[in-house]
Amino acid sequence: MTSDFLGGHHCAQMPLKPGEDRLALEKEYYWPNGSEIIVNMWGQSDFVRSKVKQFAEEWTRYANITFKWMERDATGDSDIRISFDRDGYWSYIGTNCHAISQDQPTMNYGGMTDEMSDLDFSTAVCHEFGHALGFIHEQASPVADIQWNKPVVYEYYKRVYNWDQAAVDHNLFASMKQEDVINSRYDRTSIIMTLDGSSAPWNRVISNLDKVFAMRLYPKEGIQRTTTDGVYFINRERNGFEASGIAYYSHFGNNDGQQPDTYVEVSNGSFAWWENGGEASFGGSGHVIKWNLADDAGRSPLYTRVGFAEKEDEKWNVYRDDNRVLFENDGWQFRAMFWAF
Repeated sequence: MTSDFLGGHHCAQMPLKPGEDRLALEKEYYWPNGSEIIVNMWGQSDFVRSKVKQFAEEWTRYANITFKWMERDATGDSDIRISFDRDGYWSYIGTNCHAISQDQPTMNYGGMTDEMSDLDFSTAVCHEFGHALGFIHEQASPVADIQWNKPVVYEYYKRVYNWDQAAVDHNLFASMKQEDVINSRYDRTSIIMTLDGSSAPWNRVISNLDKVFAMRLYPKEGIQRTTTDGVYFINRERNGFEASGIAYYSHFGNNDGQQPDTYVEVSNGSFAWWENGGEASFGGSGHVIKWNLADDAGRSPLYTRVGFAEKEDEKWNVYRDDNRVLFENDGWQFRAMFWAF
């Protein structure tokens, strides 16, 4: 695959950078929640067109956004216009596409073929449609702390794309201002990560934090929040012993492997029946968390909203998690059953 930039934003297939970074969304350009976005594709085979649709629709599983796909050769205005005959893979950011003339593309996939694998389609399409929803590259986040190997990056982009140093600085190293973005916590696996000159695996699919962040900014129902904290409803186990508790994080996001800021026990000797609702008091911070879940919350599809929680005057959505090990301590495995923010 090739790479290009448009409107100051660079896109490429993305090898993973093993450094801290945060998924970010440019405030000025995100869509009104519940938007129907009209998409027109110019040309390409039926197979490639079907794959673009397939992987773009992945975002709609989590974000309260729908795509309306125009028929081949249809006339009329559209929000996103996809070309396949220009260099590189790129997209304008969010509603910035509305500043582009209707006879010009707002997204491009140069070189896509019927022979590409689903992983290649997923890598490219999920990434570019992430931009189309307003997500900026991870390394552009104002809180990113990437240790760039700049000589390697300069050499790579000069050799492959004939970019001079100024172009690389602008498109890869420039950071957004904090007041211009809404950002999440460190996400090593975001589909919105791009090339940085290190050797690491490709990001092929929408990461768990990508999903959570899309749900947070474009909620299908419930409460739209902009604060940074949240909790996980935890079942923990060690050598057959069971207990449950609430893990509080002041910065909610991809907290896998991170010890919580505060943890409070809810049950000891058996797992809590979370669907019964309840409350937990955090002695150190003074926080009181209350929750009410649907009767079938534990059987609901993953990442769906299953109830509400409250912290003081804040109200949170509660979503079903996948029972993954969130963190470990002293031989205990702390598994995330639900999360709320």
